Amino acid sequence: MSRESPLRAAWETVSDVAAAHRAVAGVTRALAKRAPLVLGRRPAYEPEREGRGAQGGRAFLADLRCEIERHAGVNHPLLARLRHVPFTRQDYRVFGLQHYSLVGTFTTYLEHLLVKAPSSQAKSWIAKVLVDEYGEGSEGKDHAELYREFLRSTGSPEGEEYETPLHRDVTGFVAEHLRICRDEPFLVGLGAVGPGHEWSIPRMFPPIIAGLGAAGFQPDEIRYFTLHVLQDEDHGSWLEEALATFAEAPEAQAQIRRGALLSLAARARFWSAVQDQIVRYRQPENVHLRAPARAGSSAGLLTLREWKRKVQGAGITAASHT
Repeated sequence: MSRESPLRAAWETVSDVAAAHRAVAGVTRALAKRAPLVLGRRPAYEPEREGRGAQGGRAFLADLRCEIERHAGVNHPLLARLRHVPFTRQDYRVFGLQHYSLVGTFTTYLEHLLVKAPSSQAKSWIAKVLVDEYGEGSEGKDHAELYREFLRSTGSPEGEEYETPLHRDVTGFVAEHLRICRDEPFLVGLGAVGPGHEWSIPRMFPPIIAGLGAAGFQPDEIRYFTLHVLQDEDHGSWLEEALATFAEAPEAQAQIRRGALLSLAARARFWSAVQDQIVRYRQPENVHLRAPARAGSSAGLLTLREWKRKVQGAGITAASHT
């Protein structure tokens, strides 16, 4: 039996989402034990120790990290406004109800990549990230559960996250990443969830955390965000180790970069969508003045519950708690 067959069985035979989540979690915990768990910052790159071949891959990843840190999706104007302009709890309620749909589906992206990973070593690095996402580093609470606690602190009643119409570029973000991780080559997907997600979040979340503090949120209310800044430093380092094993050839480097830039382009559209929704809440009488292509109408927009049904109807199983 191949090493990935237990995971394939989990996807193919378990129809209940919660049961699928538990089945995949069991497989990833077993895989994670194959690679040592090293917390903290990634080690500095020392070319004299790694040889000329590794230097090419490491140098490419260093350049890619710099490119990501300068990208518009990581430095969106909304993030600067959150740091410097007063926002209310109600503003963050609007923000959170749009953002929540991204939270639980991240594990689905990783699960697709885990199946496609070409080596047991690559599977192990991905599995380590999945174990944290399932709640290993947060008292058994997965990240969707932590985010729901944040939503309750904004004044959002239980269940509102499933019934709120989502901007088309919010559902578009999820759709694009499902497409990347399912249909693109493995390294394109790894570029999207590694550099595209885990390298960018530690840069994007600090201004959000600063804004939440200015709005009066307490540390225990925003644990989802503070935990991610710490965890994603580690996750980015772990996935970088997986990337470094593949990033020697120019074709592989192009695929990794393509995935990262596809992800960040979708991220830039996502932040603009969230900004639009906040403006629509603050200034409903001025909605007609906004560009129709961006503002649009809430008519025809899908809620998270409707979006999940559409995704599942397309045959895409999501082993998440959203």
